[in-house]
Amino acid sequence: MALSDETASGRNTSDERAADQLAEALAVTPGADAWQGHVRRDEEAQLYLIGERVEARRSVTTERTRISAHNTHAPHSPGPDGDEAASGSAAITLLPEESADPAQLATRLREAVAMAALTDNRPYELPAPPSTGYPAVEVSDPALDGDLGAALEELRRRMEAEIARHPDVRVSSAEFFATRSQNVLRTSAGVRTAYPATALFVDFVLIASDGAREAEFHGELLRRRLEDLALEESVEAYVRLARHTLDATTADAYRGPLILSGRAVADLFNAPLAFERSPFPLHTSAQAAYQGLSRFTPGQPVTPEPARGDKLSLWTDSARPFGNRAAPLDAEGFAANATQLIADGAFQRHWADARYAAYLDVPATGAFGNIRIGLGERSLAQLRLMGPRPLYEVVAFSFMNPDPTSGDFVAEIKLGYRHDDRGSAPIKGGSVSGNLFAALANAHFSSEMFSDGTYDGPAAIRFGELTIGG
Repeated sequence: MALSDETASGRNTSDERAADQLAEALAVTPGADAWQGHVRRDEEAQLYLIGERVEARRSVTTERTRISAHNTHAPHSPGPDGDEAASGSAAITLLPEESADPAQLATRLREAVAMAALTDNRPYELPAPPSTGYPAVEVSDPALDGDLGAALEELRRRMEAEIARHPDVRVSSAEFFATRSQNVLRTSAGVRTAYPATALFVDFVLIASDGAREAEFHGELLRRRLEDLALEESVEAYVRLARHTLDATTADAYRGPLILSGRAVADLFNAPLAFERSPFPLHTSAQAAYQGLSRFTPGQPVTPEPARGDKLSLWTDSARPFGNRAAPLDAEGFAANATQLIADGAFQRHWADARYAAYLDVPATGAFGNIRIGLGERSLAQLRLMGPRPLYEVVAFSFMNPDPTSGDFVAEIKLGYRHDDRGSAPIKGGSVSGNLFAALANAHFSSEMFSDGTYDGPAAIRFGELTIGG
């Protein structure tokens, strides 16, 4: 089923009328040779807890209009190829009062064009909408069609009921957010579409106690769909981690095989602060290739040494149902898709927006979506039995943000385990360091999957050699 080019709802909503007025204003703005407009309205409910006490309940509606104006002009200085035309673009965000007032809107649009005219880049074209329409990617949860505040109260009730099953653990604080969005897009290339989306965010701190000691553990869940929160199972898992933190000791200095599992392995591929500046989204991009930054060459291995374990396969997937980075189309108007970038350890192709697809003369894919990684053949239990003892496993980092260019990382251990002949014991503190690309040359992926809404891939990876600084 395809999404209508006009609207997902079939109704001419106020947001769509605002987008049409914006498109009309852009169409008559001198120098706006191409443009994109995105009108978004968010209805959000918020619930804040301190312990079991409600600190605040809020309902917030926000409107945001973002436009990108493109201007084609004579180059400010002649280029080496003697180009007769150059192109620049500028993106601005409009306040609601600016969008509503024709005079203010015209002024802001002229300012955007003036900024775009200052930049000399090679011209390129925005994509036309597909003849078959955009795919109907599921990113809006019908369970959130009603009262968002009531949905959060139900989540609170469920969390408290789960915590009540564990008398040695309590909630220190919690925040719940539920958002219902309407997105309307218009472009000079003919894109006219709208789609709804939902998002849920739960952030909480648990405190475990044995009567004499206390330890806290922070949990965070971001999903588009209520059922994907798996709230009871998620809270129970974090309760277990909080308890283990009570008995955790500092890790010894170590160099050798190490397993990353759960949240820890997802964060290695999915840097929380700047996703598209994470190592793999960066180096697989056409932009990085054009700028001479990409370490990958089509047909060549993605690791500096031949793989001695499982070989990496990786996709960008903007069509994943209810994926955090999924949508029927991206900001330029490219349809959602799943594109394999790495297959069996070898680089296949770059993901590319309109600009860098034109510059490299490669097929465009649109923006990077959710990251998907192929699974291995061994279970996590089997990965733990491989190789010498002791074996360390890290399940959570305090913060993980690999260097996007080099792939180097150093991250503090929030919680992990030391596995040896006597059993398993929790550890915390110290840091894990290594290089992501080099480490993947000797890695084994679990057959179980972990998903956090943005990452879908192995629940664990056993690396042949990483370093723990005690």
